[in-house]
Order: sequence, then structure tokens, then C-alpha cells
Amino acid sequence: MFLLVVFGPLLRLLGFVLKILYRIFVSWWLNPALDRWARESFAKEIRLAFPFLFTKYEGKLGPCPRPETQSPEMDYICIATTTLVFEFSRWHNENYEIRVSPVFEPKDSYDLIDALNVVETAGRPILAPTIDNWPSFARLLEPRFLPLETAFSSENFAETKQRLAQLRLGKVPV
Repeated sequence: MFLLVVFGPLLRLLGFVLKILYRIFVSWWLNPALDRWARESFAKEIRLAFPFLFTKYEGKLGPCPRPETQSPEMDYICIATTTLVFEFSRWHNENYEIRVSPVFEPKDSYDLIDALNVVETAGRPILAPTIDNWPSFARLLEPRFLPLETAFSSENFAETKQRLAQLRLGKVPV
């Protein structure tokens, strides 16, 4: 206890000085480098789980259309195909989410599971994967990509928005 009383103020001063030195000499380049590394790692993970977005549908990495809605604690990556924009997000390798929007209205995005339920023709509800991993989402998306693309086309988007609004209100889309 005596050592804490004697050396406490000195250790606090040393910690303060080290914090200032870190901010001046290290954080201005280290934090952006770590952020870039994390983003590239996340993009690689998405490329491995959703190869069809890149090979079959010409997907490309791009800026997220709604940066104002992003939480700093989460990872985000956006993939734009020729007709759709997908925003992938996760929090600490859990709580996976994908939002989808048409390229002509990229800020008007919807949860992928809701959108897939709107385009599902078999009449069975599509449930979110019980295990958060990207391959589970890819298995849901790949066979339904073309109907999703049609639903989010400029000709059908108004009707799709209406059906998504009904789904949110608990009504079954027709």
C-alpha cells in the first residue's frame, strides 16, 4: 500500500506522457493501417464466402452508401454488382447482417432475409441462419439472386418496397 501511495502519482504522470507520445508519434499512422488491414481481411472473407458475386455478377468493392448509419464498433464492407448493392456488417465475428439495395437507390436498403422472403416463390418463410457465418448466408442468396435482382429492378422496386413494408408490419407479402 505504501508503494502505491509513493509511486502512484509518478506512474500516472508516466502513463499520461506515454499516452501523449503515442498519439503524436504512432496513432496517426498505426490506427489507419490497422483499419485498412481489418477491412482487407473482411473483404477477403466475403470474397471466399460469396465468390459468385464477383465471378458471375461482376461484384466490386465500393464505398458504403450510408456511412452515417455505421457504428464504429462494427466492421462494414460493400459489394456492388451491376444491379444490386450489398452491405455486409458484423460485430466481433458475431451478429452478421447483410443489407441489399438497388444501384439506382443505394441508400434505400433492406435486410437481406426480409428481401429474400419477399421474393421467395415456394411459400416457405426464409429464416436467418442460426449460426452466424457468411457461407450460410451465401447458400440462401445464391439460388435467389436472380429473383432478388428482378424484385429490385427499377420497374418492380416500388412494389417490392410496398411488400417489404407489409412484411415489417407483420403482414404476409402476397
